[in-house]
Amino acid sequence: MDKANNPKIYIETEPLQIMERKEVLWEQLKKKGLSDFEIEERIRQKLEEVGGLLTEEGALTIIANELGITEEVEYLRIADLTDGMSNVNIIGRVLGVTEPREFQRSNGSAGAVSNVILADKTGKTALTLWDHEVRLTEQIKRGDILKVVDGITREGKRGVQIYLGRGKVILNPEDDPRIEEIPSLSQLTARPTERKPIADLEEGDKFCEIRATIAKLYNIRFYEACPDCYKRVVFKNNVFYCPHCNKKVDRKRVMIFEAGLDDCTGFIRASFFDRKAEQMLQKSTSEAYYKVKEYLNKGYDVRSAQRQYMNEVHMNLLGQEILVSGDVTYNEYTGLTLNVREIKELDILQECYSVMEELP
Repeated sequence: MDKANNPKIYIETEPLQIMERKEVLWEQLKKKGLSDFEIEERIRQKLEEVGGLLTEEGALTIIANELGITEEVEYLRIADLTDGMSNVNIIGRVLGVTEPREFQRSNGSAGAVSNVILADKTGKTALTLWDHEVRLTEQIKRGDILKVVDGITREGKRGVQIYLGRGKVILNPEDDPRIEEIPSLSQLTARPTERKPIADLEEGDKFCEIRATIAKLYNIRFYEACPDCYKRVVFKNNVFYCPHCNKKVDRKRVMIFEAGLDDCTGFIRASFFDRKAEQMLQKSTSEAYYKVKEYLNKGYDVRSAQRQYMNEVHMNLLGQEILVSGDVTYNEYTGLTLNVREIKELDILQECYSVMEELP
């Protein structure tokens, strides 16, 4: 959403906090009918019984066990999730957090939505947060371990998704046996890429990795997209509308940057979309858009403004060596194109070792 043209919507709701294990146990005891005073008294008694050898959390655990409270009914993995489940207890590593999307409902009330992408060794799912729940994203970062307690599942656009409902989340728990099974962030995000020379690339190739030099800069371009499907939106009746999703949306401005790559065996056009374009240019979409707009205001036409921007701001990219992976498509006008999925760090030492291993 373009913040310059769309004022921020503030959501007046009750605060929501990520719960610690102690708080989860406390709430479960209250559900058993104990008051805060009774819980505190039982903790005091339990600590006295063992002569102070327990922490308050340890005492809470014993009290909960004595009352038949178990923290988990079932140790679920992400692959076990199906539509319509309740009391879901799941744990996973955070692969990413989408930027909160703000909107106004038909009744005029403000709303917001964000997704936390979770993964374990069996698969991936999205924890969808609504309205005041979105504030949790301020505390969650990529690579964290997140545990959902008493969530519910629904079939969504990307498969089965988790919703909090009346559930809670625990950030980076330490006592769940499933934690040891969760792969590291690098293991979860690694893709089975195959290094290929450009000369060997063919239409339909997937997850191809190439090491090449940026030999040419093409123009950048922008379009107004649906934040859900990334299809182009239309502006009618003073609102942005997505024909694909068949609904009114808050448009998202998307940047596409293309460069020509050469690895001595061949040349190919590479397309960098949205965040990948920002990563390559080291500019946000908004920064690049308004810079191009400055050239338009000076009298340049669209193509000339884009070309002038690239020549004056990003000429330093020419000659840089990069390592990228992606999928290969074919267009009758531009030929083969590598649609970049990932921009990787180029480890020169490792590249040298790889070359030495191939020597006779």
